[in-house]
Amino acid sequence: MSWLVIGAGIAVVFIVGWLRVRRRWVDPWRELDELVNAIVVRKAPRKFLMTANDHANRLGLALERLAEKQRELEVTATQGTNSLQSILGALPDGLALVDHQRRIQVMNPQFRQLFGLREDVFGVGLLEIVRDAVIERAVASAIALGELRTETMTIARGLESKRELEVTAVPFTIGNNGTHNAVVLFRDMTQVRQVEEMRRDFVANVSHELRTPLSIFRGYLETLLDDPQQPREELVRILEVMDRHADRLTLLVEDILSLAKLESPGARLDLTEIYLPDFLDGILRDWEKRFGTKLLKASLDAPQDLPVISADEHRLQEIIYNLLDNAVKYSQPEGKIRLSAQRFDESVRISVSDEGVGIPARDLPRVFERFYRADKARSRQLGGTGLGLSIVKHIAQLHGGSVEAESEPGRGTTISVIFPLRPPSELDEAREIAQPQFHF
Repeated sequence: MSWLVIGAGIAVVFIVGWLRVRRRWVDPWRELDELVNAIVVRKAPRKFLMTANDHANRLGLALERLAEKQRELEVTATQGTNSLQSILGALPDGLALVDHQRRIQVMNPQFRQLFGLREDVFGVGLLEIVRDAVIERAVASAIALGELRTETMTIARGLESKRELEVTAVPFTIGNNGTHNAVVLFRDMTQVRQVEEMRRDFVANVSHELRTPLSIFRGYLETLLDDPQQPREELVRILEVMDRHADRLTLLVEDILSLAKLESPGARLDLTEIYLPDFLDGILRDWEKRFGTKLLKASLDAPQDLPVISADEHRLQEIIYNLLDNAVKYSQPEGKIRLSAQRFDESVRISVSDEGVGIPARDLPRVFERFYRADKARSRQLGGTGLGLSIVKHIAQLHGGSVEAESEPGRGTTISVIFPLRPPSELDEAREIAQPQFHF
């Protein structure tokens, strides 16, 4: 019996000793292991304080400070990443950062949009994305020489029109080993090029329009200087020709000034309430003499229940005058001209139709361009400047409206202007205008 008591006592002593050893030397290190694993996987640890072992406790407190520092660094890194993404996202140009092997490391949303990428791709070669060897060589040269390089490229995605891009590679050095990377900027120059082309075309067209009357003036003035004693009949003929071309120059200058006012950033409308049936009827009465010169029959179709529209009366009159002027010019004698106004949903369509020569299908989409004429020789003979329909389009757009053209060669043309039924306070919000519509 005594041996059993002694054995039991030894067992108890052994167990108690083992528990003390485990509590002091085993459990703290197991808890430290759990603590380290929690920090690694970014989970909140169960505890940091290890009271049973001074060494383990000091390590636990050190790990607590390390975890706090890690959290601070993560917050700082997240803030820096968000700031970088905000800056890159705010850039109007596409941007890609590439390493010395021209592999993409960073890109912004504009870059993805330009090249039709659904998501960020990293580590992919720049050439694989832009598919332009000239650009790839320019970037490689910038990285190798440490000098800025600029090239141009053209891209087309699906059915979209082509875009012209100006690509600038800016090299920079990272690390102590002098490795060169590059920031590559892709600036969309399509609109700038279009504006430049429009400016060149405008200058060329104006020069061309001025050259003919000025040449005529110069020729006849030289004739009069060489022989001032011209027969009366010849003198009258010369003066009539010069007067006709002076009128043409005056119309050209007036139309150019009108366009300049309409396209200026400070263009404003003097809006008034206009009842179209009375307004259009008054214009037709003013044009009766002009219609009579070609024996034209003019009619008005404007229901009495048309709503009142908010428009600039002077500009609206300018639209109707331009449309009627074209209709008279291109109508055959004894033809018909129809002026109409109809309501469609939340808009009013004002149309002028004639039974003239019509416009070929290939020319119809361009009739609202400045100086564009379907029949150039006939237009100049009739005294047109080529700016009338362009002025009509700009005035309609300034009102938040749009224009449409419908024509069939040999059977006539209909030009329509659509005005929205909006209060004047809403017109300033309607300056993003739909493109002209055409019907063949």
